[in-house]
Amino acid sequence: MDGLLWLDPERARRAGADLSVAGEAFVAARQREGGEIAAASAQRPWGKDDIGATFEQRYRGFEEVVLRAWEGVGRHLAGLGADVVRSVEANVQTDAASAGRLGQVADRRSEP
Repeated sequence: MDGLLWLDPERARRAGADLSVAGEAFVAARQREGGEIAAASAQRPWGKDDIGATFEQRYRGFEEVVLRAWEGVGRHLAGLGADVVRSVEANVQTDAASAGRLGQVADRRSEP
């Protein structure tokens, strides 16, 4: 099938929906486990002496970046899944409209 695109709309819709669910689960995991990480680190288990303060200074920025990225990835996955579903719908509608127009052309050609 060189150069052809074959789309199974039902399968693609399910895949998009599954991707959205996976993104939501990723965000939920971030809220649970990421929340536990943030709560534990807020206690500064590394201590408050000079070494602990230096660690805190370095660690806090990394923690914030990782937790923010974790949530962002989940939101993007969920959004991508919704985009897949919308894309499938648009492709199916376009195919149906094109088929209808082609059918009209064929009907006109068969008229005397």
